[in-house]
Amino acid sequence: MFKYRFFKTALLAVSLSLSTVACSENNKGNIMPPHAYVSVEESPETFKKNNEGIKQYWSFDDNPLNIGSLGVTFYKLRFPSDNYATVTFTYPDVPSFTIQNVSSTSGFYSHDRPERGIESSAVRFFIENAQGSYGVTKKDAYVAMQKLFKQLEEQGWQDDHRIDDPRISVQDSYTYGTSENVSDNFINYQYPLTLDQFKKLPSLQFWDLRNGNDVFLDITMQYNFEEEINNYVYMISLDFMSEQSFLNSYVEYENPDDTMETLFTKAYPDLPTSRLYAETQALETGLKIQQDQPDYTLPLVLEKTGIDTSKFVSIDPYKITYEEFMQRKEAGEDMTPYYENKTKPNKPEITSQARGRCLAGQPCPKSGYWRTFANADSRAYFKQGDIMPDYPNNQWGQVIWQFEGKKG
Repeated sequence: MFKYRFFKTALLAVSLSLSTVACSENNKGNIMPPHAYVSVEESPETFKKNNEGIKQYWSFDDNPLNIGSLGVTFYKLRFPSDNYATVTFTYPDVPSFTIQNVSSTSGFYSHDRPERGIESSAVRFFIENAQGSYGVTKKDAYVAMQKLFKQLEEQGWQDDHRIDDPRISVQDSYTYGTSENVSDNFINYQYPLTLDQFKKLPSLQFWDLRNGNDVFLDITMQYNFEEEINNYVYMISLDFMSEQSFLNSYVEYENPDDTMETLFTKAYPDLPTSRLYAETQALETGLKIQQDQPDYTLPLVLEKTGIDTSKFVSIDPYKITYEEFMQRKEAGEDMTPYYENKTKPNKPEITSQARGRCLAGQPCPKSGYWRTFANADSRAYFKQGDIMPDYPNNQWGQVIWQFEGKKG
């Protein structure tokens, strides 16, 4: 099942103390800040070469992911509070940009997927005012965040409307995201926040973005009021992710043999109810659901599972609430009439782009030997067009057949 996104609050707990920063701001002086260069299209060795001049701030940690894995290399650069860094960050097919007042940056490189380079990179920085102080007013922070959002919009970043999010307008996202009666507090970053609205945001606020369909960015804003300087200190975290890393953060890995594609395929049919839950809350808040609002394709999911998420099927929130739907479904009622534009309950659509995988009940895409984790003795030869067998009530959930070749 998909994880809740509030795991990011735990990441912020290990960051530098805001009070420490506030107290040490007068020690900055005229020291030239270190400059780090972070690119996700590189190995740890290239990263070290590009940042040879600041190696005193490095730390690297090699860890195995699990049995049979080549493991990952985690990296971190942490800078002293009296000399925060400037970081130039680049991502494939996305314009680079430079961030100042960076307290730390971290990420990881998977040796199983060297072609992806650094898959996840977090950059944490502090907002400063025109005088170079980290003690700022809410207006200072508002101006800084508006500048950041404008830069991201000019570079092609979009709001990341995810398949379990309610289908509401940009304008309604503020009402929804700031309501006490909803489970999510994510606002569309392109919503034109006024200064008064910005001042009312909670001390921990999130925005979700994407560039294209395979580069993701989570922005976290956290602030505290520091009495000793009679002002606010704002820390911003930019968490960049590849599609693989993005998907891994949403599914629970419980067994060594779990893969993103098996877990995603298992969770996918349940996601319409997750969206119905959010949309029921939106309707109760007095908002309108935009049922023609499109979803988008996740290329890696389409490649690995054959599921085209742009064809995601929702449950009509105007016909039934989440609570009523779940009660009637658990009572055994056929809920097909409540799925939008669907004659059968929501099943992942298999396309011709599925490579080496086939769901039970679907025609075999090519002749050869196939196997499934759902049955230890499942390996068998199937001809193209054969209907792939199902194994009901197995511990893996939905049965996925994997191609092993044309020879026995």
